[in-house]
Amino acid sequence: MIGTTVASPSGLIIGAICGLVPLLVGLRYGKIRAGLLAWVACLMSGFACGVLGGIPMIVLATAVVISYAYVDKQDPFTSRASLEEVNFEESNFEYFMRQMSRLGRTLRQYWRALTRNKAGFVGFLGLMFFFVMLTFGPLLVTYEGRARIDRRQPGASSLFQRPSAEFPLGLDWQGRSILSHVVYGGQRLIVTALQAGFATTLIAVTLGALAALLGGALDQVVVALANFILTVPQFPLLLVIATVARDQFKNPLFLPLLLGALDWPVLMRAVRAQVLSLRERDYIQAAMALNLGLPHVIFREVLPNLISYVVVNMIFSTRAAVYQLVGLVFLGMVPLQEPDWAVMIYMGRQQGAIFNADAISMLLSPILAIALFQLSLVLFTRSLEEIFNPRLRTGL
Repeated sequence: MIGTTVASPSGLIIGAICGLVPLLVGLRYGKIRAGLLAWVACLMSGFACGVLGGIPMIVLATAVVISYAYVDKQDPFTSRASLEEVNFEESNFEYFMRQMSRLGRTLRQYWRALTRNKAGFVGFLGLMFFFVMLTFGPLLVTYEGRARIDRRQPGASSLFQRPSAEFPLGLDWQGRSILSHVVYGGQRLIVTALQAGFATTLIAVTLGALAALLGGALDQVVVALANFILTVPQFPLLLVIATVARDQFKNPLFLPLLLGALDWPVLMRAVRAQVLSLRERDYIQAAMALNLGLPHVIFREVLPNLISYVVVNMIFSTRAAVYQLVGLVFLGMVPLQEPDWAVMIYMGRQQGAIFNADAISMLLSPILAIALFQLSLVLFTRSLEEIFNPRLRTGL
């Protein structure tokens, strides 16, 4: 069974309705261009992800529009008011507007940081290409899951066909359009890799921060467990687990959680070292002396100083998960489910595509798609470093 696309006509309606909020705000403050762009952003976000995309985009787009028009009356530098004229009392509405304007300015600053780094912006465009292809592509390309024997050419020994005007990427071993499998095949692979990268980062950051801040027996146990996992060859261990727990792969969350459980030690050790260094800072010592609580220390004091490092390593964990997933499928250690880029490579090898000049597109198409996606991830980290590292945003 193929994965259904998220984009839908109902999502388009949701996005159009959600976009009315920033559009009306833009009209109210005379920022028509910003309002129209915000409406388009809500429209596309709702079209792609329905309510899950439209509702958050209302807040983000409205904040950006407000940031163009809002003037903080409490700030004499922005309002050009004298100190005697500044009124430091504000209503709830004024507080809301000030916070929304602050959020909007932050988003605009992030966008400038994203576009300033050319390599990072290219990576961002590459990721957007894959997002658009996987989300909106199924609306234009019909998935072909059944064999098409009728497409066999007279005198041909197989159903493989080279790229042509009718089939831009050719036909596979069952006479199906390779383009349709490329468009649909990345959804499961990319989502699973993202889930694995998030699980890896969550486990590593949590254990690393707790081990460094609490120390004692917990620190010793976590470090010992990490060292033990690091001594075992990871991919062979993954193959053994895949063989023993083959039935568990029916649960879509089992594989990303398994990858996360095996990939966290390296990042955990790095996070632990960083937190041990931060723990000696005055503001951390003050927070602990005031007994503000461990969650406050981790999420308000420690994590903001590690966010750039954590996000970049999450990207690299996602990249590593893609290779591991492809390796498992290529070796036939997990259930094969079409459409999937890794399954295309596996079936191409099984059907002898590497020895057939007419079939080479069946192997090259998914390999190039995976390689370009990986390259986009790596390049995108260049911009993420500028976005989350204030020292690199100087001059923005």
